[in-house]
Amino acid sequence: MAPQESVSYTQLKSINLQGCAGLTTRSLHHLLIRSRSLETLNLRGLSAVTNTTCEILATYCPSLTSLNLNRCVNMDAQGIQFMATAAIARGEHLQLKELRLSGLKHTRDPMMGALGKAAPYLEILDLSYARRLHNSSVEAFVACDDGEDVDHLGVPTIMVSARDLGREVTDVCYYRRRVTRLRHLNLSFCILLTDTACTNLAYSVPRLEYFEMAGIGADLKEAGLIKLFDQTPFIKRIDLEDALDVGDSLLAALTPAPQPVGVSSSSDSQPPQTGHALQHLNISCALNVRDQSMLALIRGCPKLTGLEADGTTMGSNVLREFVRLSKERKALNAKIVGVDCRGVSENVVKELSGSTRPRQGWRSYASRRLYYLDSRDGNEEDLKIGQDECDENRVVLKTFYSWQTVDAVKANREKRKKASGNASGRRAGNGSNGSDYDDGGRGGRTRWWSPGGSRSAGSGRTSPLSLSEFNEGCRAM
Repeated sequence: MAPQESVSYTQLKSINLQGCAGLTTRSLHHLLIRSRSLETLNLRGLSAVTNTTCEILATYCPSLTSLNLNRCVNMDAQGIQFMATAAIARGEHLQLKELRLSGLKHTRDPMMGALGKAAPYLEILDLSYARRLHNSSVEAFVACDDGEDVDHLGVPTIMVSARDLGREVTDVCYYRRRVTRLRHLNLSFCILLTDTACTNLAYSVPRLEYFEMAGIGADLKEAGLIKLFDQTPFIKRIDLEDALDVGDSLLAALTPAPQPVGVSSSSDSQPPQTGHALQHLNISCALNVRDQSMLALIRGCPKLTGLEADGTTMGSNVLREFVRLSKERKALNAKIVGVDCRGVSENVVKELSGSTRPRQGWRSYASRRLYYLDSRDGNEEDLKIGQDECDENRVVLKTFYSWQTVDAVKANREKRKKASGNASGRRAGNGSNGSDYDDGGRGGRTRWWSPGGSRSAGSGRTSPLSLSEFNEGCRAM
């Protein structure tokens, strides 16, 4: 009898297969079954991923801490539910700290409830574009069932009253909620959600730092958001784009109260206030926000370096104050966006041009085609028209008028390029017989000759490409 062939296993701890469109489901499963030490897995956008893939991960990859299944169109919430219920059946927890499920189909209460029970270590959860995600599903993620014993598992819980959850009841009623470790939660474009989802999360995400809930629209009211942010003192970045109902009350909730003289906001004797760590806020399309509230927010949040307020009533005073405080605080890469704000005039954009720039540029091979204006390149003529876009000490000011500066610099470059081309053509026409150019007596059109003297195979009667088209970065010759 032939000896049974032993199964070999890999020692892989991290696998990134994003963009491997030709990968088959069978090959993927063959690899995962033999990668039992796997901790990080990125399968973003792969059609090879199915619900069976999730079953294999639940069985053969118990140490997985980071999983990216964004935009995997051939799987749905059933696969995630199987992973969670399998761990619960074994009396274990999923070790996941990062789970990305953008675009997940059929996301409903049973899956979210099972995930909440099985994955208490989650710190990053991306559920953006989950079109079926409902307020009740968000509640199921943090709710504790009657008779459920989670204390022995080391999962902290809290008792919350119905009034704390925004429910109008006559009797005093309390609900038990899990206290999660979530730091980053993305619920953007989950179109069935309202601010009730925020109320359900209010006492369950005390460590929240990044919160994204863009694309919801008028259904996202202020009341639930205020309840949430009142309980998240460490919040750093907030994206509420298209939240039309957001107004001054929300900004007041994000603005820390002034501290007494001699007492810092980080003092051990004082509990942290919401807004003391706020770095970036996106309230684009919030028509009910007034300048006074934005000014108070800018002055009260010492770490604020990003404010996006497209399509709001923001005026010139907000721009001036943001730029002034950014310079005073020596903030790097500070940014304020005021596109489609009628209160922002062309005069104030010109007034602030000495301290601002229209784009946040950077030096790299990947950015070569964006042609950022950099003073280190010695473009004196361009700097007379625009601002240094790679100077991190300048505030990025994105408005209708500031963007015209980018177009003006581009037009000036094209004008110089055209003039340089015409001058080169005139010099070529006046050249001697020993020149590399030869009109051949054909209407003045030049032939391009190789440095060796013989005409290259691909050349015809066309002129060579200008050197500026090749000067896009360092090349190994």
